[in-house]
Amino acid sequence: KPAPRAELGAEMADLTGGVQTLVDRALELTEARNFRLACHLIEFAAAAEPESPVVHEARRHVYLTRRDNELSLMAKGVYTAAANESEAVLD
Repeated sequence: KPAPRAELGAEMADLTGGVQTLVDRALELTEARNFRLACHLIEFAAAAEPESPVVHEARRHVYLTRRDNELSLMAKGVYTAAANESEAVLD
């Protein structure tokens, strides 16, 4: 079995120097249009701190930016749903 999501996220945060490091790098990658890797990193951050407003604001930004750069309608829906999940945590 794979490790639980929260455990994996916490381990990745520890290995990289903390959740903020993951968030910062995910935002950098988003600006560089490396959306695939940015999404992985922001998901690790969200797994490590699932209630963090900082993480979810960044996660929302990553997914909305990815959505805005996507051509596939189905993919746009997936990324919008992910952004909406973070929006719900922020509310």
